[in-house]
Amino acid sequence: MKYKLTLGLAAAILALSATLSNGQDKTTLDLLVSKGIITRQEADSVAKKSVSISPKEKTTKSIKLIGRVQTQYENITTEETIGGVKDDLGTKSDFLMRRVFLGMNADIGSGWSATVIADFCRSSANYMEYAYISKKMDGEIFRGVADLGYKKVMFNLEEYTSASKLLSVERSIASRYFSEDNNGRRLGLGGRHTGIYWQGKTPVEGLAYGMSVTNSYNNNPTSVPDGAKDGLLYAANVSYSRKIDENISLLAGVNAAFSNDTNVAGTAGEQSGYIIGVNPYVTLSAYGLTFWGEFLMANVENAKNNFSRDATPMGLNVGAEYKFDIGQWGAIAPTVRYSWLDTDGRGTKVSDGIRNAYGSSSFDRGQSIYAGLNWYIDGNSLKFQVGYEYAKLEGAPSNSSLVQSAEANAVRAQIQVLF
Repeated sequence: MKYKLTLGLAAAILALSATLSNGQDKTTLDLLVSKGIITRQEADSVAKKSVSISPKEKTTKSIKLIGRVQTQYENITTEETIGGVKDDLGTKSDFLMRRVFLGMNADIGSGWSATVIADFCRSSANYMEYAYISKKMDGEIFRGVADLGYKKVMFNLEEYTSASKLLSVERSIASRYFSEDNNGRRLGLGGRHTGIYWQGKTPVEGLAYGMSVTNSYNNNPTSVPDGAKDGLLYAANVSYSRKIDENISLLAGVNAAFSNDTNVAGTAGEQSGYIIGVNPYVTLSAYGLTFWGEFLMANVENAKNNFSRDATPMGLNVGAEYKFDIGQWGAIAPTVRYSWLDTDGRGTKVSDGIRNAYGSSSFDRGQSIYAGLNWYIDGNSLKFQVGYEYAKLEGAPSNSSLVQSAEANAVRAQIQVLF
């Protein structure tokens, strides 16, 4: 089913792209005839060689093609030490297509539009990256954009920052813990949810706000996952941005989310409870330097000790990048990131935080350091990244003082093309 839909989407995009090209060709030919550069007979001869394709609905104003290709190499080693015994879990070393996005945005006029993007690299039900209908409003009371469909909630700055703009190759252990699918350890609080979204502007310049009401479970647009709770997730955000001058800009804000169904993947059976999260963040750009940081915290009911006690996991991300202009070769930018996580007894595995790493035992807390180099050959449209991440997890979820640990070393390189 996935392949039929993605191939259908690809065909539709190519056909609509051809429509736009055909319309532009006709306009160009008519202009050349009017200027006397070519004859009408010559223009008709050229036009006959073109295929005329038009959107089904005549109300469609424009179609924008959206694409992304990311090719990655990864080398990841993991070892765990339990009870004084060290265990080498092995090395993961391979090339992979990290993302292959193809989609479109259709403007149908009067502020209405639709966006559909699929990822050809995913094999499960979450192959859909985005699918939503938008309505722009510019009234005296409501100014902003309303979205209805499947997209990311505003929680966890690094998570909802587009993967095409990440300063690191992959997201951090804290971000993945708070936002990846719930598996009895990770929370599934951020990420893509299906529902209603509003992002609005206020009369105060730079002050914005938003809210959403969505399904509590994430990363599944079409149906309730087996065993999942079908409650709702309520999220809200407020932010302030200011451009001090052409070289300095600031963005600061707070995101919050609440659901009365926490273990939405069915990992706790009937022991589901509420989850409430808060996420303050800040980003600063000045003269080639970009600094960002965020704090993540959630209070989770029935979260640990066989889902009988509450937990308050916390996380922190801090990163920076500095760009050096190298003329016609673009820009080179060294970047670093520190991430810290404390699950408060809920537990996490190396594989929860380091994508594609091997993981066996659960640990209570951890931290990681990432150092890399980004080469912006043509901005984010053509970018090469290489980076090294070291992560260490410690403590047992049921007894944080118990001496046990895990270490992971991950080297990744990725090239990206956007179109």
